[in-house]
Amino acid sequence: MAKFLIIIFSSLAVLGIFSWMAGKYRWFERGSSPAGPSPEEGNSVQDQEHCCGRHLVCERDRVAMSQTEIVYYNDEELDAYRGVAADAYDDKGLAEFSEVFYTLRPDDMTGWLNSLRLRQIELPLALRDEALLIVSERRNGIQ
Repeated sequence: MAKFLIIIFSSLAVLGIFSWMAGKYRWFERGSSPAGPSPEEGNSVQDQEHCCGRHLVCERDRVAMSQTEIVYYNDEELDAYRGVAADAYDDKGLAEFSEVFYTLRPDDMTGWLNSLRLRQIELPLALRDEALLIVSERRNGIQ
């Protein structure tokens, strides 16, 4: 029985080390190798680190997040929550955010989040994970 446990723990340790190395060196990402980009790809390493490969989507998100002018998405009432901590919203505040959040188009999510940031309004924790999921799905092409 002791030999069996040693084999199991050793196998798990080897698997853990392999997983860590695969993540660190990005062995299983599409289009990349541990040695870096090939000359045929024509992109510098810096360009690849800052772009998801969906140039139009990346460009829109980059422009949306770099805007310094506040754009409203029919959410002027949310200005009342300026300075409220993300974990301090009551049911009424969460309902107001949810109404705006669930009526937004996925393409507008990045711009809306930037608008909230510029207005110094924190998104409620209850909606934060879902908003980040929508943005990441859009960047990765899953819609």
